[in-house]
Amino acid sequence: MTSSASASKLTPQFDNFLFARIDKSSEETPLSVLSVLARLGVDPWEESARLAQLPRLDAVKRLASMIAAIPGASSAYLDAGTLSGRLISLLPSRPAVAALPRLEAVVRSRSKSWLPVWILLAALVLVMIATGH
Repeated sequence: MTSSASASKLTPQFDNFLFARIDKSSEETPLSVLSVLARLGVDPWEESARLAQLPRLDAVKRLASMIAAIPGASSAYLDAGTLSGRLISLLPSRPAVAALPRLEAVVRSRSKSWLPVWILLAALVLVMIATGH
């Protein structure tokens, strides 16, 4: 997980989903969707956006398989399908997710805005070389 990719997606729209408790135990530090995804080495915000874009049943299955894959999963997670259904319902609706700017699009648009500057700079360098300055 890269910090620049994650930082660009730290929006509150996924908070209800990411900070939802997975377990109902009385641990001091409860297990949340965020901690599950992080333990699996998955970017929580990217995965939340991905799950929100999937059809509900596919999202539930995907999240259930992730919960079941938690190293040392306890018996509290055995019904990961039911748990996943409850958690997926906490994701924002698709239009809200679709409104998120994609990191690639932002980078692409910013790099295109600099293109005329780079062309002008290259032309200036070529003129200086040709005139001997």
